[in-house]
Amino acid sequence: MTHHDHNVGLQISRRRFLGSTALTAAAAPALALWEPHTSQAGASAAASFGAANAYLESAVSAAQWIDSARREDERGIYWLPEPDHPDKLATVSAPNTIYSGSAGTVLFFLQLAAATGEPRYTETARRGADFLAASWRDIVDKPAAGFLSGSGLNLSLYGGLAGLAFVLIETSKSTGDPTYRDAARAATQYIVAAATKSGHGVQWSGAPGIAADGSIVLYLLYAADELHEPAYRDLARRGGDRALELAIVDPRGGLSWRGFPRFPGLPEDAYFPNFEGGTAGVAYVLARLHQATGEVKYLEAASQGAKHLRSIATVRGNAALIPYRFPDLTDVYYLGFCHGPAGTARTFHELHRITKDPIHLEWTDRLAQGVVQSGVPELQTPGFWNVVCQCCGSAALVDLFLGLWASSGRGDYLEYSQRVARQLVSKGTNLDGKGTRWYQAWTRVKPWEVSAETGYSIGASGVAAALLHVHLASQNKYSAILLPDNPFPSRRVA
Repeated sequence: MTHHDHNVGLQISRRRFLGSTALTAAAAPALALWEPHTSQAGASAAASFGAANAYLESAVSAAQWIDSARREDERGIYWLPEPDHPDKLATVSAPNTIYSGSAGTVLFFLQLAAATGEPRYTETARRGADFLAASWRDIVDKPAAGFLSGSGLNLSLYGGLAGLAFVLIETSKSTGDPTYRDAARAATQYIVAAATKSGHGVQWSGAPGIAADGSIVLYLLYAADELHEPAYRDLARRGGDRALELAIVDPRGGLSWRGFPRFPGLPEDAYFPNFEGGTAGVAYVLARLHQATGEVKYLEAASQGAKHLRSIATVRGNAALIPYRFPDLTDVYYLGFCHGPAGTARTFHELHRITKDPIHLEWTDRLAQGVVQSGVPELQTPGFWNVVCQCCGSAALVDLFLGLWASSGRGDYLEYSQRVARQLVSKGTNLDGKGTRWYQAWTRVKPWEVSAETGYSIGASGVAAALLHVHLASQNKYSAILLPDNPFPSRRVA
């Protein structure tokens, strides 16, 4: 997959789902000639081909498969990240984190319990939270091999301790049990103590992006409110001050940030502009700091970050996408959360919410239209390959468009989220009767490496959560547990 595949417009569809379009075209004549025999059940039989509760049924089936990977010890329960390879205790992040570990699975079961009212799901979440409360020190004392487990990154929201603490607080809120909140407070105190002075602020990993220190700042703002500790907000401000010092005045306009640590194998001048590892995420963090502190300097820098993003975007009419990476992959457009509009649209939405400047609302919708006009989910593009997860795939798009709908009430956003969700349901696998899981090629440049994981950002927990969200939205009962980097409403009742 080279960087010489740019097509005119945003129909970046050099690759399609292998065989899907051809199969549809080949099957169409046969389907056109086929008509069911008239019978007493004719109308209901035709309607039965699309299950009315497919989203919920798929989420419940995924819970069955996830729980088939359950393991238990004296501390509680946890889940294998990749059940087809039970020897693996960790993949991308440590075993008890959000990205590919058990913290994300607890987050899913909390939401499934709330949506269904089933006490067994609450009990599963509690036992998983017991394990998190007892094992949080493992994240810092027993570093895992995943790339999100590096120094400082192991304290972040998705790959580390901040995410675990977030899930414990949410478990305490859902169950009323204060012991989980107490454990979260202890983990948060560790994060506070791990901050090191840098410039006029503090840092943890030295990288200000959402994948790193930016998410710790967001967690501290959340924890300041939930744990009633104003000192956490003060420390978050100091993290923001360090991010301000790392800003780069970009010759194309505005301010930019290099949000990732230097990873081996990347070009020396590699720049990721989007949400998880770049300018979009840092600008979002600064916007949230302005909201929390009232300090104008954070909002000014965030607005300059948005100006930079607009300056580097590819615009076609009312649609826009921001390239994946500079300077070498400027014609590859990821569409998910990590490097695409499912994340970056959050920045413009948050800036509009704060400033009411219509340019930010316009760009929120432009990024959404960039997704729609790319041709996904029916087409596969170089930036939207065989991937379904919350990080970079279909589940991220479901939750983006649900968030836009929950904020605006626009029916076209809800309809598009349902369209992606239907495709997502169709890609689930349950041939062995153990429950639904999703096989995907998480690494874009290695399409032959296909796996099914249980975690939230990378696997079935996050996919099933997205389906649960769209089920609730379709029932006019939308409710979701949203992480601190998500600006959209967590509820909407039409």
